[in-house]
Amino acid sequence: MSTAAERDYLLGTDEEELRRLQAQHDTWHPETADLWERADFNVGQAILDLGCGPGFISLELAERVGAEGRVLAVDGSPKFADFLRHRAASAGLQQVEVAVADVRTLDLPTASMDAAFARWLLCFIEEPQGVIERVAQVLKTGGRLVVVDYCAYGAFVARIEYPHLRRVLQAVHESFGGRLDIGGKLPELMARCGLEAVEVVPIGGIARPGNRIWRWIEQFLRVYLPELVVRGALREEECTAHWEEWQANARDPQASISSPPMVGVIGLKV
Repeated sequence: MSTAAERDYLLGTDEEELRRLQAQHDTWHPETADLWERADFNVGQAILDLGCGPGFISLELAERVGAEGRVLAVDGSPKFADFLRHRAASAGLQQVEVAVADVRTLDLPTASMDAAFARWLLCFIEEPQGVIERVAQVLKTGGRLVVVDYCAYGAFVARIEYPHLRRVLQAVHESFGGRLDIGGKLPELMARCGLEAVEVVPIGGIARPGNRIWRWIEQFLRVYLPELVVRGALREEECTAHWEEWQANARDPQASISSPPMVGVIGLKV
């Protein structure tokens, strides 16, 4: 039986999504590791991984904190949690603790964690302020919350040459109820909870046919567009026109698309 938090995740938890999440993790690994360095995620720390999914981040954080550290990985999906437990056990990473819980109602001891990380989590949550408040409470003074999320998603594609891509991205944006702009609001939301946004790092790049960002965008759209058709947010013929346009661009070595604008925000508990 799925949990309420699991049902809120719009992309599902099947094998296709598992593969997409692995590819997504690999795509943005350099930018993520850079944020961890900036936030001084280090050996011996206790780090909270919020909305960990199948735990690709959790396993890397476990290597970073070492055997003397701790990674508490939290997600609403029992399926993803079981996947992570198996992977952690197979790798001998006893410092990984997995909890099936809704991040919106998370109840942890005050000042019990050195750091926390959330990537593409808050855009799925209608009231992100409450999640940030809970995280701020569990961080020690001097602890850091690192958040990666979308910012100004509506600026994703402005080029008139891609009218069908513009249409499907408009439907994606609308389906999230404006939450794909959460990145720009993070410094203010953090400040309300006693977290100072000490760094705001832009994340993005240019997608060219076959490169990592191009593949990432394509994988997301192949998983999510059928859901938008089911909801009535897109018509089948609009999806067909989009994929015809996409394949034509994929054959053009001069084609390019900017990635969705994103930010990495580091909040310091003061």
